Amino acid sequence: MSEHTFFVSFFKITPTFLELETLQTCRHYVFFKETGHIPSSQAMTTKSRPAKTRHSKNPRPGLAGDLRRKNIGAYDSPFSGVGIVHDPLWADSPRSGVVIHECGYLKANQGWNFPSVFGPFWRLYYNTDTGHSVVFEKEVVDLNPDRIVVIPPHQLFHCKSTKPSPSLWVHFSVSRKLSEKMVGALAFQPSPAELALAQELKEAILEVKELQPTDRNFHLTKALVLTVLARRELDWNPVIPEHLVKTQRHIEERYRDELTIKELAGVAGISTAKLAEEFRKFHGTTPAKYVREIRVREAAALLLHTRKTLDEIAENTGFVNRFYMSRVFKKVTRESPAAYRRKHRSSGE
Repeated sequence: MSEHTFFVSFFKITPTFLELETLQTCRHYVFFKETGHIPSSQAMTTKSRPAKTRHSKNPRPGLAGDLRRKNIGAYDSPFSGVGIVHDPLWADSPRSGVVIHECGYLKANQGWNFPSVFGPFWRLYYNTDTGHSVVFEKEVVDLNPDRIVVIPPHQLFHCKSTKPSPSLWVHFSVSRKLSEKMVGALAFQPSPAELALAQELKEAILEVKELQPTDRNFHLTKALVLTVLARRELDWNPVIPEHLVKTQRHIEERYRDELTIKELAGVAGISTAKLAEEFRKFHGTTPAKYVREIRVREAAALLLHTRKTLDEIAENTGFVNRFYMSRVFKKVTRESPAAYRRKHRSSGE
């Protein structure tokens, strides 16, 4: 027998309903990519209704400690303290372009109230009962069994809870950006494959002890996210080039500094004109506005979770002074920093 002879073993596995549905989803997606034909949309039109009250705090029964302070995942961190932790922000995922930060499931998620959420990562929510909603400036999107809700990064909204609800969530990042017309909460009627994946993921989360990450919960989480992102209804911008991803990371790490367009262009290795052109193409905004959004996000977190003065917050987030910070902050959030702090700060602070 030759030393180069190899033996290959095959395992015969009967495909599950979930696997068959997922394969069908993949076939539809490949057909769409190859032909450009888009079948009828399954997107679920969300019903708008006036936004009402906004609250804070997020206690969770059954875990030690005050999770109103622990659960910080609604804001700039993708890690809530009550979910299974996977990869950090800005981790590399060159093949799929998707990085899974956290998955979680609570059978009775109560007090899910977070004001003025404005984070740097994507969120996926699926609740099997009513009681939770995401509140935007002009609409309220209820979380319920008839819809999977996906929210891209840097969308200003409020989490509202009126009663405990079974909640499945995923925090993740995507290297690409949706087109400018796709803003707010994206709500879809769940497909059979998505429902089966959601159920399997819930079981995988519940079967582990102390919220330990496993291959099973990681792969199921990524499968669910990729299945949702493969929907025909989503309109994507072109793939973000690596030099722009590098610039994004630089901004996230150095937003406290006096960043200039020339410096950012140097990080990207292109001209300032080319940087402005590519930011508009891939992010739908200018480099300066992108930096301001990051600074407002960080200022909001400091207003809610610290007792720093407005002067200190302005200095810590890269604004030249408190007056300029207040002007930019109000333009983004519709509230002044002082009003934002009075209205949304937890009474436990």
